[in-house]
Amino acid sequence: MATVGTTYTLIRTLLGTSADDPQFTDTILLPIVQSAYDSLLTDLAAQNPDYLSTAVTLTADSASSHTYTFASQASPITNFARWISVRETDDTGAPLAEARRDELRSFGSGYFQLRGPDDAPILVTSPDTTAGIALYFEYAYWPVALAASGDSLTGLPARFHDVVAFEALFAYGLGGEQRRPPELSARWVDRRAQLLSSVGRRGIQPSQSRLVTGDF
Repeated sequence: MATVGTTYTLIRTLLGTSADDPQFTDTILLPIVQSAYDSLLTDLAAQNPDYLSTAVTLTADSASSHTYTFASQASPITNFARWISVRETDDTGAPLAEARRDELRSFGSGYFQLRGPDDAPILVTSPDTTAGIALYFEYAYWPVALAASGDSLTGLPARFHDVVAFEALFAYGLGGEQRRPPELSARWVDRRAQLLSSVGRRGIQPSQSRLVTGDF
């Protein structure tokens, strides 16, 4: 499993510099690596929403409440990226559909709305949905933010950790003094496409379009 420190070394190799270069210290490279990592994770989630996903049971703020505060759960949810499925009680329960805030009162039972930023979201069900009921909640998550050179890039397949370094080569443009060599640009495009393809289709079955008709 590659670490942030390994990625620093590869970036400096691709840039043709070394660890004693004051323009590419660990402190400078860490936010660059994080930005590159986040960019790839965002596109991977679009390719395959189930790739980094988990399921929990949400508990309402009270027995009479329609509000589910993620930060107040028994195990606070602080890594939310996007919802995948919301159901009453458990994974076999009736599904809930997302609605805008102004639609919740008029749409009847079986609807919800998410409010707030990813770091501290709140889920609110429609007034006609049973209050206080447990919700089965599947969601895509963000891996833990990178903080030190020993941290691992756990959100990516180990065989594609070099893509983070290629993604980070926008660092060539820092100060507006250098251009990324075309050979590195071509390699970045190829490896990025391979990563997205690998995560987006993890078997031999052809992709299919689905029409949602009410149950999901």
